[in-house]
Amino acid sequence: MLQKTYNHPVVDAASGTRWAYLNGSFVPFATASLPLEDRGLEFSESLYEVVAVIRGQPFRLADHVARMAWGAEQLGMPDAVPSLATWQGIVTELWSREPHPTAILYAQLTGGTAPREHLPGETPKPNFFAYLRFFSFPSPQMCSQGVAAITLPDNRWYRRDIKTTMLLPAVLAKRQARRQQAAEAIFLGQEGFVHEGASSNVCVVRGGVVASPPPCERLLEGVTLKVVEELCQEIGVPFQRRWVTLSDLKNADEVFITSTTTALMPIVRLDGQPVRGGQPGPISLRLAYHFQRIFFGE
Repeated sequence: MLQKTYNHPVVDAASGTRWAYLNGSFVPFATASLPLEDRGLEFSESLYEVVAVIRGQPFRLADHVARMAWGAEQLGMPDAVPSLATWQGIVTELWSREPHPTAILYAQLTGGTAPREHLPGETPKPNFFAYLRFFSFPSPQMCSQGVAAITLPDNRWYRRDIKTTMLLPAVLAKRQARRQQAAEAIFLGQEGFVHEGASSNVCVVRGGVVASPPPCERLLEGVTLKVVEELCQEIGVPFQRRWVTLSDLKNADEVFITSTTTALMPIVRLDGQPVRGGQPGPISLRLAYHFQRIFFGE
């Protein structure tokens, strides 16, 4: 089903990012900086978002902005996140300077700069920066091949619903996955349930029904997962939010992950064993086709 190809203008992806937005100004990327006592650097008091940008148009930008704004409230930084209109202006200006056909916008909000102590005497002004970087999203051909994943115990902090930059456990999990020739690591909680991938949400398909773990403090609600749920409703595929066990995962008819950078990607090997004979399943491919259709807007 995934036969469509997307032709885009060729750009010099090796040239690197040249511009950044920092606290209200557009500055050369090479000279953009924050003080050493920035609380994001020293305490991980920091939130981030990664937004797909296709031909200058950010994908589901409002969802990303709303998620960061909610996270900022949780961290005691209400009203620190720029408005949706400001974000749109940032994307437009950055893209006018670096018009990549496909890119990601990386945006980060930190707790600001203050002398290093857990609770500073005065509340510092938050820092916000963003930049655009060329990114090649998975092609339909890549989706039709699928990727491998491994499972690992979840050793992260409890509030994974807040998209903070405390990503060391995810980095270590990704390294272990790479050593085992896998693209993703799927975290399993002590209660025996699947949580999410190191950088993705997880879905299983059984008996024609797509299921993904329910919203809670143990996992991050993905923007791409939200789109997949909407697509299921659109094309008539049942979608459930329920807890998934390791047995459910390993005995599923199909498994796929979702994220901004992987879009919708089937898992064809799990812990070294094939899923569905090592081939993506029909529901995963159908959803991937429709997702790419709206993602690329073609």
